[in-house]
Order: sequence, then C-alpha cells, then structure tokens
Amino acid sequence: MKRVLALSLALAAACGGSGSSTKFPNFVGAAWNASVTDTANCSEPIGTRTAPRTYSLTFVPATGADLQYTSTEGCVYKFNVSGNTATLANSPVSCMVNVDGIIGTASWTSFTATTSDGHNLTINTAGSATNGVITCSFTETGAATR
Repeated sequence: MKRVLALSLALAAACGGSGSSTKFPNFVGAAWNASVTDTANCSEPIGTRTAPRTYSLTFVPATGADLQYTSTEGCVYKFNVSGNTATLANSPVSCMVNVDGIIGTASWTSFTATTSDGHNLTINTAGSATNGVITCSFTETGAATR
C-alpha cells in the first residue's frame, strides 16, 4: 500500500498534479514586477499628463475566467488566456483610486498581458477615470519581469 501511495504521489508531482495552477505556467507563480507609463488625457485645466508607475501583480487561477489579479486598490481583474495573451474578461473593472491625493473612480475597459517565456510580460491597459469634476481617459503601456 505504501508503494502504491508513493508511486501515485510521484506521478502526480511529475505531471504537475491536477490543480489548474499549472494550466497557465507562463502567467501563474511568482509576482511580476511591472514598470509602465501611464498617459492620461484629461479635461481642462489638467490636459494630457504622462507619468511612470511601478507595481507588482500576481496571477492566480480564477472562477468564471482562466486567471485573476487583485490590485492593491482592491480591483479584481479576471482574464481569459489564448496562447500567450491574457485578456480582460470582466470589463469594465471599476474601483476607487488615489492619485497624488486626488480620490476618484477608475474603470479599466481593456487590459492585456502577453508573455511567451514566463519571465517577460508586456502590459497594455485603457480606461477612464473621474473624481466628479475632472474626467480623464488613460492608457498604460509597459513591461513586467520576474
């Protein structure tokens, strides 16, 4: 009996087990360290602004989609994966954000993450944000590594 159990465990380990975490090995696992450029096109008096931003993201298996990532602001992004690209599946994703002391609502309408090697990730997002007075559309482009 011990041999059968040991053999079963060895086979499960060799095959990656039965969990969904191995279904998308290029995405799940260690955190991604992102460095992106945010570009916001806002109503006057702000106009267009561009700024760098860094953050960490970790993809985990999801319910109702292939993967998900929860941001530090509490936004839950769900993704479906096709080939090397994870695409936002629960658009729009809206949550409260604080940018330079200004609190508002940001809504992501698109978010794609692409990796072919599990070490380098390309990020592209788009959406809009408002604080009730000023409205901005935004894009975010950049990369992440791990």
